[in-house]
Amino acid sequence: MRHETEGEVKLATYAAASSPQGLFEQVVAAVAQGLPVRGVERALDGAVSRSGASRMWAEKSREQLELLRGRPLDDADWLSVFLDGVWLTRELCVVVAVGIDTEGNKRVLDFEQGPSENITTVEALLKRLRSRGLAAKAGRRLLVLRDGSSAIAAGVRRLWPDAVQQECLVHAHSNLRDAVRKRDRADLDLRFKALREAQGKAAGEEAFEDLMEFVSERNAAAALALGARRDVLLAFHRMEVPSTLNTTFLSTNLIENVLRNWREATGNVKRWNEKQDMVPRWMAAGLLWAEAGFRKIRHAEDLPRLAAALSTSAPSSSPAIAGSSSFAASDSADQQETCRSTGR
Repeated sequence: MRHETEGEVKLATYAAASSPQGLFEQVVAAVAQGLPVRGVERALDGAVSRSGASRMWAEKSREQLELLRGRPLDDADWLSVFLDGVWLTRELCVVVAVGIDTEGNKRVLDFEQGPSENITTVEALLKRLRSRGLAAKAGRRLLVLRDGSSAIAAGVRRLWPDAVQQECLVHAHSNLRDAVRKRDRADLDLRFKALREAQGKAAGEEAFEDLMEFVSERNAAAALALGARRDVLLAFHRMEVPSTLNTTFLSTNLIENVLRNWREATGNVKRWNEKQDMVPRWMAAGLLWAEAGFRKIRHAEDLPRLAAALSTSAPSSSPAIAGSSSFAASDSADQQETCRSTGR
């Protein structure tokens, strides 16, 4: 039995080696699913060398990069753009954009690498999106979902001044949990839950006031910072759209899930070479792999209400950018900690 098993393995390896195209596809599939290039040779029992596997992957990932950035963006009616950054090393950050159209379809739009999540990096990304045709339909604004990054907020303000910016409530919740005593966190969680579930301006404002009162009695500085971000935390509520859309548009979970899936495809990369095209190749390949699993957002049937609310003829809900605060600084510190803990 042992000899038969070994014979079957050798036979399969011989068949793979005898079919260059089949071998190419096996190598690409193995790397795309997270197998390190150095492990491909062992996985295919020597049918391809490590250097051969590396060349095959480089070829395929360049194709993926061309595919991602060659896709036109004027072929969809865009409603919303999610922006977030992922740190590859202590001094290398990539800002990613994911879009949602009026049908509820999601698409990876593009990305931009830089030394940090700074305004130069953000603006370069937004300018390329615009040059590729991404824009809101005439007479309508874009809804931009982001975390507490001041660079993303400022970049959006400069390039898309009419956009409605909604800051992630999950990030706000996480930061405030660190600002109150442990025994108060369960009550804080309930108030944020009420805010996330509230429908419309009146209910949102009421939930926010209850949250403000609760935090004020426990940490005045945190309450002051929270109050300064009222507009960007309540922007979506003020558009008076169904609460069925709250799960999608009150947090950056959508894009964070994309980045989490991207990490699964690139988790074995230990060293990023910035001098060549390694970063954009791997980013494109990993993001397209994550995109392959996309489905329409839940309750897409309610998106016409959001589209109407984003009409420029509707009352403006585009918030002013909050100034620097301990709340924002906390979020920046979280980003730096992510960089330290995930540097590869």
